[in-house]
Amino acid sequence: MGHHSCNQQKVRRGLWSPEEVEKIIHYVTTHGYGCWSEVPEKTGLQRCGKSCRLRWINFLRPDIRRCRFTPDEEKLIINLHALVDNRWAHIASHLLGRTDNEIKNYWNSWIKKKIRKPLSTTIATEAVATTATSSSSTTMSTIPSSLDTNEL
Repeated sequence: MGHHSCNQQKVRRGLWSPEEVEKIIHYVTTHGYGCWSEVPEKTGLQRCGKSCRLRWINFLRPDIRRCRFTPDEEKLIINLHALVDNRWAHIASHLLGRTDNEIKNYWNSWIKKKIRKPLSTTIATEAVATTATSSSSTTMSTIPSSLDTNEL
């Protein structure tokens, strides 16, 4: 496996301070991004490179849209999900300014529940009808044929 320096040293976890955010923004806008494991070393951040990369990609990039999903975006996500399933990065490539993580979270929090809600009520109704039909036929089929109906 690769070298993970954050496993070997004390790194800060949890919320990012405004100073840390400022450092990473300044570094990336000045130098660009390349090797994320060098970012903490060169900026003095006590974070691992993966943490810096995720912070930049999911929150700090200037082209990220921070507004609600539009109905058109939601339809596009549903259609693309039907085609490519959970390939969030591929879906995100069709939605400018949206991250794969944001789309995945939106799917799991809202869209999946919205899609399943009408289906679950339909399935539940069909299940009740099927159960009622099968239970009456089951009751009749559980009576042994060797018994005479006069004996009951």
